[in-house]
Amino acid sequence: MLRRIAVVALLLLAAAAPAANVSLNSDGSREYLLDDVPNFPTLLGDQWSNRIPSDAFESERGSYGRLVETAGPRPITLAECIGLALENNTGLRIRKLSPIAATARVRQAWSKFDPEFFGEARKTRNVTPVQTISPFSNIDPDTGAGQPFLFSEEVDFNAGLRKTLFSNGRLSADWTNAKLESNPNFINLVNPDYVTTLNLTLNQPLLRDFGWRFAYLVVDVAQIGEEQAYYDYTAGVATLIENVERAYWTYVLAIENVHVEEKGLDLAKELLRQNEGRFKVGALPHTSVLESEAEVARREANLVRSRALERIARDNLRALVNASQDDSDALIMIEPADKPAVVRTEFDLDESLKVAYLQRPELIAARLNVDGRKVERKIAENRLLPRFDLTARIGLNGLGGTDAGLVPTPVPGAPTPTPGGFSSAPNPQILGGYGRSLDLLTDGRYYQYLVGAQLTIPLDNASAKAEYAQAKVNAESARLSLRQVEEDVTLEITQTVNNLKAYLKAIEATRVARELAEENVKNQQARYDVGLATTKDLIDFTERLTQAQRSEIESLTNYNIELARLRYAEGTLLDSRSVHLERNNAEKKPWWAWF
Repeated sequence: MLRRIAVVALLLLAAAAPAANVSLNSDGSREYLLDDVPNFPTLLGDQWSNRIPSDAFESERGSYGRLVETAGPRPITLAECIGLALENNTGLRIRKLSPIAATARVRQAWSKFDPEFFGEARKTRNVTPVQTISPFSNIDPDTGAGQPFLFSEEVDFNAGLRKTLFSNGRLSADWTNAKLESNPNFINLVNPDYVTTLNLTLNQPLLRDFGWRFAYLVVDVAQIGEEQAYYDYTAGVATLIENVERAYWTYVLAIENVHVEEKGLDLAKELLRQNEGRFKVGALPHTSVLESEAEVARREANLVRSRALERIARDNLRALVNASQDDSDALIMIEPADKPAVVRTEFDLDESLKVAYLQRPELIAARLNVDGRKVERKIAENRLLPRFDLTARIGLNGLGGTDAGLVPTPVPGAPTPTPGGFSSAPNPQILGGYGRSLDLLTDGRYYQYLVGAQLTIPLDNASAKAEYAQAKVNAESARLSLRQVEEDVTLEITQTVNNLKAYLKAIEATRVARELAEENVKNQQARYDVGLATTKDLIDFTERLTQAQRSEIESLTNYNIELARLRYAEGTLLDSRSVHLERNNAEKKPWWAWF
């Protein structure tokens, strides 16, 4: 996939409100992490410095202790909470790094074809004493006498280019230069010598590491991995949204439970007030007052627990959203602005399973994982072959030098007499120093070539066999993991659809139960007023009303939580919340990877 993750979240803030654009790449992290490379002076400075280079993101303020309460709550809708979470959630920012790292691995895979310039410069000198002083081996050019030592000096300067070809062959072009200087003698009358060569060398595998697009298979694996990382990130976004919805409605439920407990406490206090008045006039025994006091104490304890659960639910939502309160370090105080509602929907299990098969990001990522492991198995399979490489080289040679001037030549071009009756003379074609060597190099008459083949057959090939076995294990593991994800998604959707159907029925049932409980409390209050019901009767019916109110709000909030879970299981949660993850176009194939 050679696409960066430049994510734009389009959130509907309300049913009639326009979508708001929220960029998940607004911090420029991708450009910084992938493309911001220090220049050469900076690299040298860091190399010789005892400090650790700083990071651009280290200036961000810390997040420790941000759940403190420093301001009043702010009414926020569910859509706004989702938008803030997509911008600020630290877990999502961590998951966003995976696609960026996958893009870096794709670039690393393409770098296999990156041309390389190489160069070398060196000088070597060697001086050693001799056993025999001879004019054939070492002569002083000034006196003509032999010297008691041998010396040699070589200066080399080489440069060239090399790259891996799309055929997985290795092509290199090099230019070598050598200046050779030693003791003048009658065998070598040219000193110093200048040797130059220009070579083109190819090493091409024909069995192992060769095949149709074989050199590109590592790139294919990296691209599949990048695509998989994108869908893993998409799953992370969906998970965050589902968690925000769950936390939001859980917070709403906790708030409503507090309201229910407060109403129950008010009823208990009112009953206590009535009982105390009747006790004072002798209409009720003191035990009725004690029952009422015990009920008030119990209700107060329940209210304390409900408020504690409300604070826990509130802080869970604040931590997920992770948005700062204006310019302070504390997180915003959230007050839910939405109320749970019922959207009548026909739930079709078969249709949900079909949608999830095509859109659930975890399923798509698991299929891509299978594809990647298959490519890796193909690479490992190729390495079972013996190595048979073709080697070829063609080059030009040049030579130049300077006449050492050991013995004057009376006639130009005539042989120079030497001891022992031999005669020799410098080759006039090469005289002229380094420039003459370059002239002969480009002349074309002096050349070299090499053609050969190299065969390597591991007798047991244990390493390649083990690598192939591991690749098969990885491929089978990926296949079974895909099956496991399919089974999990099937179970998740089945359970969610069944739960939603049950919650729809429970919503209606709990509404009726709450209305009946309210009527019963009114009736019992009337009976209590005329002495036909006891304090315990009224307390019991009041508790039933509290339970009915709690059950009704639980059914409503659970329905909304389960609806978000169904959309998550289907892979449609992002669409339902108008969240769109945009991917940049594929990175172009580098020019140096075309050949």
